[in-house]
Amino acid sequence: MFGNLTARLKDGEELSMPYASDSRSQYVSLALFSRQIIDALLELVRTGSRVKLSKALPNAIESLQAATDSRSAALSSSAATRIATSYDQVRTIDELFPEDSRREMIETLRSLYTEGADPAIQRDRAIKAMDFFYKIENRALLNSRQRSPRTSRVTHRRCRVR
Repeated sequence: MFGNLTARLKDGEELSMPYASDSRSQYVSLALFSRQIIDALLELVRTGSRVKLSKALPNAIESLQAATDSRSAALSSSAATRIATSYDQVRTIDELFPEDSRREMIETLRSLYTEGADPAIQRDRAIKAMDFFYKIENRALLNSRQRSPRTSRVTHRRCRVR
């Protein structure tokens, strides 16, 4: 599906490597994860139901913390539950939001996790969080369609060395 990147070297030898398939899958994973969070938040806004939200928020909070503070992420639970673990995923979030914005969103998500707040305030918070994750989803999908800068550097270096 992703194809191969082929470079012809000076001596006629061809260098073939997967065309950023790993990067692309990381971007798509981030987009899908963001969509799951958006769907859970949308269910809260539309119906007031917290079924999806109670399952999605802990992972969203932990993933955002992982993208914001690598030291606390290393001390927290397993990487299997976090989505923002790869360079490409963290870079995507970093491109969109400065650290202060990410920390603010973590607090917003934590406040959504508690049920006692005023429903109108919770609705406003959920809409703010949906916008946040919508931006991540769109950027991740955009990045999945483009070559990874990391792959370009590796390919360029390999072709130049030989």
